[in-house]
Amino acid sequence: MTLALVITRQLPAMRGLVLLPAQMLGGVFAALLTSALFDAPIALVNTGLSPTTTHVQGFFIETLLTVELLLTVLMLAAEKSRATFLAPVGIGLALFVAELAGINATGASLNPARSFGPALVSGQWGKEHWVYWAGPGLGAVLTALFYGYLKGLKYEEANPGQDTHGEEVAVGTERV
Repeated sequence: MTLALVITRQLPAMRGLVLLPAQMLGGVFAALLTSALFDAPIALVNTGLSPTTTHVQGFFIETLLTVELLLTVLMLAAEKSRATFLAPVGIGLALFVAELAGINATGASLNPARSFGPALVSGQWGKEHWVYWAGPGLGAVLTALFYGYLKGLKYEEANPGQDTHGEEVAVGTERV
């Protein structure tokens, strides 16, 4: 998510560079806390591909689910409107849908920090660990490109006055 926000200039690059290690440390701390709280091997929370999912399939599943989530974040939270206060509901639903769609095939990581923390704490780096970096990374880049394309089309002008409270809205040269 951080990569997409930096590419779309919703987040300054320097802040993104600070957030990356913070997220990685957060993933490690969460794995350590989970390991301390529950009497089960931490490897149980490692992300991994199902036996019927190939590395390529996992890569594309993680990519597409990341695109779904990030596009929701950009359109609901980065774009300011009267409905921005509802963004957490939409983002939560998008994450829920992504998790439902991908949990059985890939573990639906959608964020390298989610896979990095448990892998580091357990010391078990599966052969497919690259999927959880490359998939979300490509998803972030594709989302940023698509978002830039939509902004270039000036999609927000498709429904003029959607954020007004009954005031006059200029459409072209006439008033409505």
